[in-house]
Amino acid sequence: MARTHREGAEYALAVSQATQQLQSLEEAGDWPLSERLKAFFFMLLDAVEAQALVAEPSSPAVAFRRDASGWFSPFQEALRAALPEVGSGPSVHGVNRWLASLAPNRAAVAEVMVQLIQASLTDTSDERQRSAALADRVLTVLASAWSTPLPAQLLDVLRYSVEAGYVPVDRWPLFRQFFDSTPVSGKESGKESGRPSSERPGTTDAG
Repeated sequence: MARTHREGAEYALAVSQATQQLQSLEEAGDWPLSERLKAFFFMLLDAVEAQALVAEPSSPAVAFRRDASGWFSPFQEALRAALPEVGSGPSVHGVNRWLASLAPNRAAVAEVMVQLIQASLTDTSDERQRSAALADRVLTVLASAWSTPLPAQLLDVLRYSVEAGYVPVDRWPLFRQFFDSTPVSGKESGKESGRPSSERPGTTDAG
């Protein structure tokens, strides 16, 4: 009888194993995000393959696809939950970490990793050179998108525009609360750097 995705819960342990392996490397905390993501992926691949070989010694790719690749499988659920921790680090700004923690973004990255695992398990090239090269390139692109400073820079511009009076959305409680709780990168705003309000564009002296 074919097993359901829910019955493949043991694959979720592969995620825990890979996460713990990454955490055990003290230097990994200082790695660029691309290196952290690649290390995690290949640790995860090894753990997944070991489990799939137990289930189907002659066809681990079939076992993984059947028992763990599904959208609602325990494996994917565990992978989505682990990604924010894997993606944390000095090269990733707080705004990016927040964006990466959103469910749709975690789901997209997890699905990409699932497809890369499937490709690796079916790769018949020498030492899986083709799938390893594919994973390297795809994960590099993901890491680049994940760690780009653009979201933080856009937030800085919007914050400055609000505080300078150009965009009066600070009158809306929802936006005010968001700006007060979200870290900025690069140069601080005039208000935070202690610059008098009279020196900021768009303001005048009270007298």
